[in-house]
Amino acid sequence: MQIKEEYNIYYKDERIGFCYVYTDRHVSYYASTNVERYQQEIKKLGLDKDIRDTYKKDFPTIFGIKKPKNRVPGTRKKIWEANDIKLEYIPKVIDKFWIYQRSAEKGEPGYSAKDHSAPHYEGPHTPKDMKEWASWYCFNKKDDGTFEAELDEAWWWGGGHNDGGTIRTEVPEEWLDLPYEAFLERVVTLSAAAHYKFTASDLRAKKGLKEFFGFK
Repeated sequence: MQIKEEYNIYYKDERIGFCYVYTDRHVSYYASTNVERYQQEIKKLGLDKDIRDTYKKDFPTIFGIKKPKNRVPGTRKKIWEANDIKLEYIPKVIDKFWIYQRSAEKGEPGYSAKDHSAPHYEGPHTPKDMKEWASWYCFNKKDDGTFEAELDEAWWWGGGHNDGGTIRTEVPEEWLDLPYEAFLERVVTLSAAAHYKFTASDLRAKKGLKEFFGFK
C-alpha cells in the first residue's frame, strides 16, 4: 500500500492537519497538535484527533468540498474551499532540472567548474575560515504545474546533507508571465542560490531550462 495523494487541511486559513489517500483507497487523517485557535469548532467537525483507515466517502467534511465550484481560482495549485474548510493538494515532483551537483563529473547533468562555496558565519564563535557550500542546486516541476527551487547546503566539518540542510522555495506563479530574462534574474534569488554565487548567467547557460519552465 502506497500513498497516492497528500493534502493539507485548513480551517479559516489555519492548518489543522493533513491526510493521506492510499492506493487501496483508504484515507488517514492526522490532526495538528499545535492548533490553538478554533479548538471548539474543530472538535465539532471531528478534526481534532487522528482518524485512520477510513474512506473518502466517510470524510464528507473534507472531501465533500472537492467540487469544481469550490476550486480556488487564479492559481495552478489544486485548492478547494467551502464552509471555512480548505483542502490543499500537496503536489509531487515529476521532473528535475539540475543546475549544479557537487559530485557531478564533466558531461553529467549539473556539472559546473565553479566552486559554489561561501564563508560561513553563525554567531561570534565561528571557527576562522569556516566554509559552507552548495551540495546541489536544481529546479523541481510539480504535477500541478507549479515549480520550486531546491538547494542543499553543507558545512566544511562534515560535508554532508546533515551538516547543512535542504532549502525548497516555491517559484511564484506570476513570475512565469515575465519575459524569460527577467524571470531568471528573480528565480536565482530563491533558496539562497545567490549566497552560493549562482547568477542569472549560470541559469542562462543551461540548455533546456527555458523549455523546462514552459517559456517559448
